[in-house]
Amino acid sequence: MKSKCVKRIAAILLAGCSVISLTGCGIFETLSGNASGRPTSFSTVDELESGKAYVWKDANESDVNKVSGSNTFQTCITGDINFTGKELEEVTENPRSIWVSDEADEKIPTVTSKDKLLYVSDTEVPDSIVFERFADYGYTIGVSNFIADGGDHYYIPFAQSSEDDYKYYIDLKSDAGALSKLQSITKLYLDKVGDTKLSKKTVSDGGTVLGLQKGKSYACEFYTGTYYQDFKLKANIHSFGSLERFVSYEFDFLHSNCIAITIPDYFKTGYYFVNGVGLFRYVADEDLDTYNGEAYDENVDWNDPIIIYDENGSVISDPSDPDFEEKQEETEMEPEGDSDVTEVKEGEASE
Repeated sequence: MKSKCVKRIAAILLAGCSVISLTGCGIFETLSGNASGRPTSFSTVDELESGKAYVWKDANESDVNKVSGSNTFQTCITGDINFTGKELEEVTENPRSIWVSDEADEKIPTVTSKDKLLYVSDTEVPDSIVFERFADYGYTIGVSNFIADGGDHYYIPFAQSSEDDYKYYIDLKSDAGALSKLQSITKLYLDKVGDTKLSKKTVSDGGTVLGLQKGKSYACEFYTGTYYQDFKLKANIHSFGSLERFVSYEFDFLHSNCIAITIPDYFKTGYYFVNGVGLFRYVADEDLDTYNGEAYDENVDWNDPIIIYDENGSVISDPSDPDFEEKQEETEMEPEGDSDVTEVKEGEASE
């Protein structure tokens, strides 16, 4: 499913960061890589590990310490990320991507109004909660953020500014990691995936190849210079790209080993990475009847922007800022030009 916010992803990330300051945010312990090989669901709160975020499913019990049951607490997994060590930075040079294998995809927990988002730490209480929203680009091969040249051909920077630029574009834990063994070139072009030729119609806003069948292997026609290189890659990666960032200060102590983080009421259905430790899928009440309950639903708009920008990249609506309308009114009331300039008549000298 293609996002409605065409060509706005970069503007949203940069402009959104300028609106909200993250200075002084409490930093959680960070994770990298999938949670494969380790349990991702727990029956009691005592089993939860420090430095991670969890979803308490169907949180209708007032005392979290009395809750027990299979899959009651679910870990917010990280997936494979290309921004390890920079999880809470406001602005980065390279695109921020999350890649989740089809095997791990079902482990992304779903949050609704019936659930609670928890965080456990044995060392600190966070000063603030940073939510980074990621756009969902569906299933594809393990390469993201393709860039179009003037002729509607698509490439990724391979070794343009440094010898390992490719690591921001290729999921090195997928079978596409084999591309890292190619010779050092500035740009790596991809022309076709199977019978699909890359074009404006077949590449998402996040630079991923659209229309691929989940789990199917495709012959991919890459080019190093003008020489083609065929790679057989599987479309088994659920791809996400950074969209918006928000800061909240709302949480509750639970007289236990965790806190409950409040989901802001302006949140729309989408994917959110909470304070650099894990990803969760949020489904707003108005979308519950539509959502199929699966790891992916192409009939739900996961990428409907919360912060709205005009064509020049200026913010025109931001429900995360309670003073936004007041600031807008003040801006509109400011006089244009310099009202203190005194007109000097001909023949008179100014002092």
